[in-house]
Amino acid sequence: MLRLHHVVKSRSLGVLPLYGRFGAPPPVQHLNTTPISCSKHTDAKTDSHRLPPVLLNFQDARAAYKSMNTLELFRSRVVLRLCGNDLIVNNNERLMKITRALLPKKLFDVVMRMTFYGQFVGGVDVNDLRPKLAKMQEHGVKPILDYSVEADLKEDEQDETPEMVVTDVQFQQDSISSKRNTHKAVARAYPYKGEESCEENLKIFLECLETASEVCDENAFSAIKVTGLGKPNALLEGSQFLFQVKELFEENSETYDDTLPSYLNTKYLPKDVLGPKVVLAERRMTVDHFRNLLKFCGVQLPDNEVNELFEAMSPNELGHVKFHKFRDLCMPGSPNNPLYKLLTNSKRSDGTPGLNPISGAHLSALNRVEQRLTQLCERAVELDAKILVDAEQTYFQPVIDYFANLLMSRYNKEKAHVFNTYQCYLKSTPSQLIYDADKAEVMGYKFGAKLVRGAYMEQERQRALDLNYEDPIYPDKAHTNSCYHNMVEILLKQIEMEKCEVMIASHNEFSIQYVVERMRQCEICPATGGIYFGQLLGMCDQVTYLLGAGGYSSYKYVPYGPIEAVLPYLSRRAYENKGMLKGSQKEIELLRGELKRRRWSVFRTA
Repeated sequence: MLRLHHVVKSRSLGVLPLYGRFGAPPPVQHLNTTPISCSKHTDAKTDSHRLPPVLLNFQDARAAYKSMNTLELFRSRVVLRLCGNDLIVNNNERLMKITRALLPKKLFDVVMRMTFYGQFVGGVDVNDLRPKLAKMQEHGVKPILDYSVEADLKEDEQDETPEMVVTDVQFQQDSISSKRNTHKAVARAYPYKGEESCEENLKIFLECLETASEVCDENAFSAIKVTGLGKPNALLEGSQFLFQVKELFEENSETYDDTLPSYLNTKYLPKDVLGPKVVLAERRMTVDHFRNLLKFCGVQLPDNEVNELFEAMSPNELGHVKFHKFRDLCMPGSPNNPLYKLLTNSKRSDGTPGLNPISGAHLSALNRVEQRLTQLCERAVELDAKILVDAEQTYFQPVIDYFANLLMSRYNKEKAHVFNTYQCYLKSTPSQLIYDADKAEVMGYKFGAKLVRGAYMEQERQRALDLNYEDPIYPDKAHTNSCYHNMVEILLKQIEMEKCEVMIASHNEFSIQYVVERMRQCEICPATGGIYFGQLLGMCDQVTYLLGAGGYSSYKYVPYGPIEAVLPYLSRRAYENKGMLKGSQKEIELLRGELKRRRWSVFRTA
């Protein structure tokens, strides 16, 4: 076990372990960039001393930028410096509009290709992408394709449906539209303009999947957003319903220690990461809990019928039921799920329903979302490709998690075709990831996980403040880092047993070094061990290309789409980059150093 030797100061906590029990990696060594080939994960097992040194030297600009010509290097340095300028970034939308108004379209397109568009977007369409993708793959880097036409939801684009009954303030409907647009650092949103727009998005997602599969020899990835495939308000109501079901279970169950595999046992996690809330995977419901739940919800049944309902959830030999079995019995739409009808038609003592039902129109909309997701997954299996289900705002996340895990249970039997995304800046992530990993193990399918730090911090915090509920985000970066690395450890144990695959989506060099070193210690094959690394196009090339050169499964997230249609994406990317570049100027300095080296190389050659 690694010893803790890295701590950071926190105002509220004094000294906080940055990585809990897992410590920090040893000093940086140079990367052996000879690709490491392993025919199988099991064949890769060998003595640790025989594995090559793998901690990365991100200072090697020559190796990192070998794939870029001098003009591309110069553009990267200029664009990334502009992204660190507050005045330009805060007014980037206005500046792009002024430039578009002053210049003819062809000239505007040329300017964009030479600057922001050329830096962060792969091309206009699939044919435009091919040269860039081929060049990436020559240097060991594969694409994650994403069609990046986007727009923020406006009030006049909301679907017109009757207001749902709000049981928790975080699911308040008006947060979807105008409030969401007041925060600049929001990720992409698909405008809902009827079911036709969802069908169009489905076609785009399918095209991304097919193109990625065409250009990748194996392990092709494509990213999707569930909000692009259905009514926002239907997804919101579905999330609220699932949140209610979870609350009912948590309030009518208890924690049983040592019921999980040792690597999922939360007693090993730092308390500051885990937080004070219950861990869902450790909760169990007994028949007495179930009887109390029915009574609380106003359901009057004789004991023999209560027992029959409980037996329908297939309790274990101790008479315990896990959450997913209770939830399945609460779901609408099946005659085998009588609990939904009982709870939604009952009244609590305060007059509220035992469980607020999902409206008929929204239930139909959610069924259509599932059908579209099923089409995508079936095509992914046909192509032997993989789907990354993106994380979104917390008020959409319960229904996204539900769909992602449902799809994993269907399509991840032999290998991971579906990956759910876990945002490690959320306090709820440890409990959610542990629950999902345990469910995958119990039900016998491969767990697919994508680990990110998160993309909605400003929006989530402001919304929690506006609506007066608990901030869902960890208080500082130290907690987020600790969560990230502790979740890595949990997933590594599953990968060692070939029960999991994970996408490490991070620009944090320290995190990449941490994962790579742990892979060496666990003897996980870089090329075929089930661990993938991903960064955004136009950023962090010193990480992506060094990983690719070293034989790791390295990916670039490659957006594409018509120039004017992706302007909202570029605006958002400029804002997000500003935040990253405030913390470090290292990439800009590496670009400057490589430009200088090439200039002197020309003089020496002359």
